[in-house]
Amino acid sequence: MIKIQEQAAQASVILGNEVFKEVVTNIELSLIEQWKNADKQEDRDYYWYKVRALESILEDLQACMDNNLIENSIK
Repeated sequence: MIKIQEQAAQASVILGNEVFKEVVTNIELSLIEQWKNADKQEDRDYYWYKVRALESILEDLQACMDNNLIENSIK
């Protein structure tokens, strides 16, 4: 099992990577564009859920980093 500190360090590397940021931005913009142009409600829902899923993953990575910062500041 990977230690929390290592997970936080890797999350930081991922979130700080310029290529990763660009890819995520491009994916998000593409999904939003597809959402805007969808004809059916079920298609709009599908793309909106994908946007939210992407945001959730980014939030989880950020939380992994933040939790490690909190744990280290308590010690």
